[in-house]
Amino acid sequence: MKKVIFIVLVLLETLVSAQNKSAIDSVLTAFLNKSILYDAHVGIQLYDIQTRNNLLEYNSQKLFVPASIQKLFTTVTSLELLSNDFRFTTKVLYSGELDKNSGIINGNLYVVCSGDPSLESVYFSDYSFLKSLNAILIEKGVKKISGRLFLLDNKGSYSVNSNWLWGDIGNYYGAGVSSISFRDNTIEVYFNSSDTVGGPTTISKIIPENNQVTIVNKVVSGESNRDLAYGYGVPYDSVRTIDGEIPRSKKDFKVKISMHDPSSYLKNEIEQLLNFEHQNINSIDRLDTLLIYKSPSLLNLLENVNTKSNNNYTEHILLKSMFLMDSSISIESAPFLMNDYWTNQLQLKHVFYTVDASGLSRKNLISPEIMNKLLIYIFNNNTIKSTFLSTLPKAGVSGTLKYLGRGSSIENHFIGKSGSMDGIRCYAGYFIKNESYYPFTIMLNNFSSTSKKVKEAIVDLMEGIYQNL
Repeated sequence: MKKVIFIVLVLLETLVSAQNKSAIDSVLTAFLNKSILYDAHVGIQLYDIQTRNNLLEYNSQKLFVPASIQKLFTTVTSLELLSNDFRFTTKVLYSGELDKNSGIINGNLYVVCSGDPSLESVYFSDYSFLKSLNAILIEKGVKKISGRLFLLDNKGSYSVNSNWLWGDIGNYYGAGVSSISFRDNTIEVYFNSSDTVGGPTTISKIIPENNQVTIVNKVVSGESNRDLAYGYGVPYDSVRTIDGEIPRSKKDFKVKISMHDPSSYLKNEIEQLLNFEHQNINSIDRLDTLLIYKSPSLLNLLENVNTKSNNNYTEHILLKSMFLMDSSISIESAPFLMNDYWTNQLQLKHVFYTVDASGLSRKNLISPEIMNKLLIYIFNNNTIKSTFLSTLPKAGVSGTLKYLGRGSSIENHFIGKSGSMDGIRCYAGYFIKNESYYPFTIMLNNFSSTSKKVKEAIVDLMEGIYQNL
């Protein structure tokens, strides 16, 4: 009798599963038949971890531009190679002797940077290198340095990835990378706009200020309520041009652009804390430690990467991770090394291409199947699983997924990462239902419809999938 009951239950479960599969297939068909997607390149894969079967797939082995869902590779790479409590360290050293009576260090001051992308970052206001340095200077009674200030960079010059577009690298999301990172390598330029569309704008203030930098203002007042102003300039070019438009009738409207040289900004602000006499002091008998400053933990940084889609953090973190495998690594070579690493870890038979860490380049190419293989790998790896999942935003609730499916059935039941550019919208993550996880990746490239309409269509698809799981 028990055997009969068991067989009946298995048959019922199989029947229900088949019905659900059929319903999900119908949802996909309805999605693909939407007129707004007639010219889009679409790829999808939905996987059931419990049965180890694909519940849904369409063009799953085709290559797509992933945009920011590529950050998932960088996130997992760092969790594999660095400890959860890893912290970037910035050291302040000095040569010579400290005269406690006069408060003068008869030597030089050295700041040894290690690529901390959160150094004086707006995303971690509770952490401040400058405040920590000022506090130790007061505690030790240091008032003056007879020599000079040296910033030591052990990873080469400030640079951007050659695979990024010219229109990106002058803006905050295309800021460069080096051991000396400061204030997110970003300048905030504030504008006052005129009441007339097409009228001129004026710059009201710049934060932080730097006398070496010239801002060429070509911004006009526009009809749109959006920030349509863009910065142009390359590393070490002290001339930054800002073109485009901002909303009319605005006061102190903020536009963020990339710094030309973060080291010059850091040096300026340190020199505001201390009086440097700039004497030439070359002999170094020994170096004493004044301050060892540590960044937020790796887990905190990765949460920022996945919830805020922070390009600059992502690039710095990959460099630090890959440095453990190759000390000669650069912003250009690190993504290729990551590519090789995951080709081996996931035992891939098909190729994919990563030319940066953040997904900013349109030369990155990944398939939905490979994205899902990464998600499956993470879920089956108990060492990193809980940590990784904790960094992901929730649909309708947090981060870049805050408005995805808000008020719908997927709210709080999908966690993952979004990626978008002009003509590109992608999502990768997990549906969560009845304590079961279903890795899901959808990638749309080259659509001509509005991003809003495409997003609405994706939400409809995701709702249909979730309701039939």
